Amino acid sequence: MRSKLDEACHNLDDMRRQKTLFGILFLVILIGALALIRSQPWGRVDLRFLKPDSSGWIACIKVNENEHGDLSVIKPDGSEILITNDEANDLAPAWSPDGKKIVFSSNRVDNVYQLFTVDPDGAGISQLTQGSGAKLEPAYDIDGKHILYIAQGIVTEIDAKGIHAEQLVPPPHLLKQMQEQMGQLSFRYARRAPTEHRLIGAAQRVDTGELAIFHYIHPDYQQETPPVTLLEAVRVDIDWSKNSSEMVLAAAGAVLPDPQTNQPRKVSMLAIIDFTENVTQPALAPPLWGSQDNSEAAIQPVWSPDGTRIAYVRCEFEKGGALKRTGLMVIASDGGSPTELIDGEAWDPSWSPDGKQIVFSLGPEGNRQLYTVTLEGEQKQLTQSGDYIRPRFSPK
Repeated sequence: MRSKLDEACHNLDDMRRQKTLFGILFLVILIGALALIRSQPWGRVDLRFLKPDSSGWIACIKVNENEHGDLSVIKPDGSEILITNDEANDLAPAWSPDGKKIVFSSNRVDNVYQLFTVDPDGAGISQLTQGSGAKLEPAYDIDGKHILYIAQGIVTEIDAKGIHAEQLVPPPHLLKQMQEQMGQLSFRYARRAPTEHRLIGAAQRVDTGELAIFHYIHPDYQQETPPVTLLEAVRVDIDWSKNSSEMVLAAAGAVLPDPQTNQPRKVSMLAIIDFTENVTQPALAPPLWGSQDNSEAAIQPVWSPDGTRIAYVRCEFEKGGALKRTGLMVIASDGGSPTELIDGEAWDPSWSPDGKQIVFSLGPEGNRQLYTVTLEGEQKQLTQSGDYIRPRFSPK
């Protein structure tokens, strides 16, 4: 009788242990599943009642002693939030239109550059893309629902939750045809128009390297070879106006025919391309600025929020053909003489949302500090030491 009672108690203890083990296993699996879901952008739920207001915040990259970039944010009071601080190399931060997210490229997983998103106060870094091949130069669409980026030289788009990616330029059904016509292209970056689905990008032919490409595509012409303008140049930079009807083109060392001899010569210019009348054959207005002897050049043009001005970096051509940065300039978009705001080695200008100031880097590589400058030339130094690049004002 006693042995049966002991056996029953023993069996009962076994059942309790099994239930406990099953409960622990279930809890571990549940926690792992929740962690996996939360690691994805589509699985993140921000439960904070007080979320950061990024008005006036500046996202940038701080290059550390190992020449790797760390993502940093400078707040209006001058304090700095070092969002990443590790051996990974972080690149190219870009704000979402509502100022609630920052997307950037990083090789922090398996040494492959993928896209990541993070809150501006550093909370919740989430991996957006996966797979082989580097993903670079991310930029949010104006609606915040998609992000453009460059994958192995091709313009690609992914939704902001990281679920669906699509190859845009060259489109898959035209890839072979465009390669036969223009050779292998490798895009540097892409820009979506603010109010329409027009898309531009700057690329280079892989075989020659020095041929810069301006590419324009409109969804109405996806089923045909998209209109393409080829411009042989050392460098081409582009930016849309806020109404999407005009685009600024900065071409350094462009090869154009001489109007008198019709022979090719190199010139540098800053010009506006107008899509108002015809989206497939836009009008090229006379250059806002030009260097007929190709001694100077304009790069990194950025349109002001109200569309009345364009900021750009002035450069000089050195003997070997390299571009030396010599100042930060502003010119009226309807013409006139450019105004020098900064004399020196300026990098990466970005307008504040109200258009009253510009943030930029200043100094030689290895010691570039962040500054802001007003249109009246009033400067403010934001950082004192280190090496800061790619500053971007929050659009909030």
